Amino acid sequence: MKGTEKQVLDIIKKLDEADKESIGSKLTISTEYAAQICRILVKDGYLEKKPDGKFKLTLKGKRLTCPVKARKPLIRF
Repeated sequence: MKGTEKQVLDIIKKLDEADKESIGSKLTISTEYAAQICRILVKDGYLEKKPDGKFKLTLKGKRLTCPVKARKPLIRF
């Protein structure tokens, strides 16, 4: 996954849902480029497109954007 794709997922996570215009504005990229990235993320299963044209994270997208918690090492002495 490219850095811009991850940034799009992070923006949608913060906003809960977003359209291509707001994504483009936040990343200072064109609306067309934002739409292209979103199409790729929908195809890969990270986003779903709602009937109103906004994008929302799927479960797969939420898993990718959630922080990883450090665990204790499983070393026993």
